[in-house]
Amino acid sequence: RSPHYKRMHTLGIVTLLFVGCAIIALGESSIKRKQLYFIYGLTGFLMVLAAGLRDGNTVSDYKTYLNMFQYPEEASTVEPTFTLIGSLVKAVCPWPVLLFVIYASIGVTCKILAIKRLTSLLFLSLVIYISNVYLLHDMTQIRAGVASGIFLLAIRPLAEHKIFRYTALILLASLFHYSSLLLLPLVVLKNQPIASKSKYLWWSIVPLGFIVHGTMFDISVIPIESIRLKLEMYQHLQEQSVQGFTDANLFNPYFLFRCALYYGMLWKRDTIGTYNPYFPLLIKIEGIALFLFPALSFISLLGYRGSELLGVVEIILYPLFMYAFRPRIAAKMAVIGIGTLLLAVNIIHKHLIFT
Repeated sequence: RSPHYKRMHTLGIVTLLFVGCAIIALGESSIKRKQLYFIYGLTGFLMVLAAGLRDGNTVSDYKTYLNMFQYPEEASTVEPTFTLIGSLVKAVCPWPVLLFVIYASIGVTCKILAIKRLTSLLFLSLVIYISNVYLLHDMTQIRAGVASGIFLLAIRPLAEHKIFRYTALILLASLFHYSSLLLLPLVVLKNQPIASKSKYLWWSIVPLGFIVHGTMFDISVIPIESIRLKLEMYQHLQEQSVQGFTDANLFNPYFLFRCALYYGMLWKRDTIGTYNPYFPLLIKIEGIALFLFPALSFISLLGYRGSELLGVVEIILYPLFMYAFRPRIAAKMAVIGIGTLLLAVNIIHKHLIFT
């Protein structure tokens, strides 16, 4: 069959998953819990299959990972888990697709479990997940997909101030993607409502990112050689204006849209916070995610990756927006509208699925 058919087939599967979750989300409260969990688990399984068995011509990075799998000696800066999993796959069955199935199984399963632990809005969360993080991480940046899943699992230990467990999970995530080390300083955050004294910090955190952007960071002081070499390579490619490594547009519409949602939830924080015990921590992490984009964009890819990694909390955070307004059905539709917009941006503008 033609490549165009395969691409539309992948797009069709993602669209069906999105629409199905949106429909279930509208009537989620009327479904018996046991049945809801069964449908939820089945949806997660289908998402694993869709991500793991996707056609390599429909997403970027696929051929890069295929090359890294076939010629590991050329991927000197890749994380150790990729080399380990690749070696195990070759020992069992030299079928590259098995590598992608393993990464999809870990990344999607971690997020599915984390959603269930962090919120009661299971299918609204899946709507946001499929429209954004699923396409970006689990179908494209598969190493980051596992790392972001482990991070989402680490939110509850962090909220409960179980520092050792949180740190252990983040170190595990860093074995899948080195950028996860950015998450270690989050141990200072507390899952307490934003106090009147600190509210000015969280209102001004995005502008602070633009101020910090002017301060260049010396990459040569990074002690871990593999990370330092990778960042130096990114910086060199950016200086050469190589496609995909050009200077970041700090005022792109997608970032501004995320900022608008953040400030809307910050404004309604007292109302929203009564419906989810993890909201104070989630909104703080989202603020830091938005701060990192301009702050780290002296290397554009670092700014994007850091902000996207912390932004995985949006899976839980954005559905909570429904509690800010009434009637509830209209609020749910608004959240689904946010997901629809994100899906359109990721497919039409970012081309995360080639059409």
